[in-house]
Amino acid sequence: MGTIIWGNIYRFIEIMWRRRYYLGISIILAVFIASLISMMTPKRYGSHTSILVQESSLLNPFLEDLSVSFNLEDRMVALRVLVHSRHILFTVAEQNGLIDKNSDYRERDLIVKKLSGAITLKLSGADLVIITLTWDIPGQMKLILNSVSQLFIDSLMAPSRASIISSEKFLLTQLELRRDKLVAAEEKMAAFRRQHLGVLPELFIQNNQTLFSIHSAIRGKDIELSGAYGQLNSLKLKLAQTNPVIGIVEEQIVSAEAKLSLLKASYTRKHSKVQSVELLLKNLKNEQKKLLSKNVKFTDEQLNQLWNLASVLDGGDGEGKAPSLLLSQLENLQTSQSRVIQLENEIAMLHQQSKRLTSNVAMEADVAKELSALERDLIVNTKLYHDLLNRHEMAKVTGELGRHEEPEKIKVIDIPFTPGYPTNLSLSLYIVMGLIGGIGCGISLTVAAELLDDTLWHIRNVNAFDNINILARLPSIDYEKDSENENNG
Repeated sequence: MGTIIWGNIYRFIEIMWRRRYYLGISIILAVFIASLISMMTPKRYGSHTSILVQESSLLNPFLEDLSVSFNLEDRMVALRVLVHSRHILFTVAEQNGLIDKNSDYRERDLIVKKLSGAITLKLSGADLVIITLTWDIPGQMKLILNSVSQLFIDSLMAPSRASIISSEKFLLTQLELRRDKLVAAEEKMAAFRRQHLGVLPELFIQNNQTLFSIHSAIRGKDIELSGAYGQLNSLKLKLAQTNPVIGIVEEQIVSAEAKLSLLKASYTRKHSKVQSVELLLKNLKNEQKKLLSKNVKFTDEQLNQLWNLASVLDGGDGEGKAPSLLLSQLENLQTSQSRVIQLENEIAMLHQQSKRLTSNVAMEADVAKELSALERDLIVNTKLYHDLLNRHEMAKVTGELGRHEEPEKIKVIDIPFTPGYPTNLSLSLYIVMGLIGGIGCGISLTVAAELLDDTLWHIRNVNAFDNINILARLPSIDYEKDSENENNG
């Protein structure tokens, strides 16, 4: 087995040596072509910048609920597409003077295509973005990378900035709208309460208690009015019984009783003078009883006339003066009448208040229903207003927090730089690659030539023919060399 392997190796070496020109020419051509490619290939330079994007939860966990997350991993594909978009690349080209307003569309498209192929974005880990630029003019690379990185940062921050600004504007608009609705609801509630001030549900118990007190007062005033009416009627009756005839009779009775007392002191009861005075006194009392038994009722007009008469008599002098009893009775009658009028007015006022309170109590259910709807509307508007106010303040705090944390959230770790050497492969490496390629190509050509050559170079080729016996093998004879050796000899 080993002999066969070594035999094959020897044969391969023998073939290579025999066809060494194929191998040599292939190596020379490959090295030449590789050197030519190395010299003719345009120089390419590489530069990069790395940007660290940190979430607020990592910077300050206590303010995580107030910050806006970047979601870098989820947005990386969209950001990569955005950076390679024509709009961004046009902006980069214009900022760096690669194109101007006078450039034609073909030149613009070529520059954009070149920039798109030269810029590469890669996410390293979860928060490190590496932007790589491959370009043929090293002096432009730093400026181009600065423009691309700045536009990338703006694109990264744009959604959070826009969302915060739009949220503040939307919440402010809604806040003003809800404030107007809240003020309208409050005014409607206040107007309703002013209109139904005495029928409010919170006054229902008080109104019932007041109504009960009024009914009790009415009953008491009715009783008091009945007594006042009785007193007034009694005074009218007594006044009706007080007339000039009765007064004269009463004066005569008093005079007769005085005279009878004097006579009894001087005479016995059987004396004629005493008996005559007693008879006179008896007649006077009987007359008094007759006069008093007559129930004379005065009308209001008669009472007024009597009061005027008493006033006139009371204003005169001497004997024409009105009796004090008549005046006192008239004064009492007037007081009683005033009391009756006062009680009637009080009872009428109490009945009026009772009617009003009864109406208020009856309206309480409808008022309470409408007031409940107004209060419910007011509560909803108040809650919405306070919620929107809280959200608006939170949005303002979030915006201030984002602007405060922006320098810490996004940091440029490796700033763009101008490369000092190209990224192309060196000439020696091209020569080595050409040498390897030439060897491979030469071996391939040698094997192909050997396979296609039908010359009998080896005993194995001769054995391929049938009925041919090999008697001997002669070495190769160089006739020219042998002739020279003989001549020299």
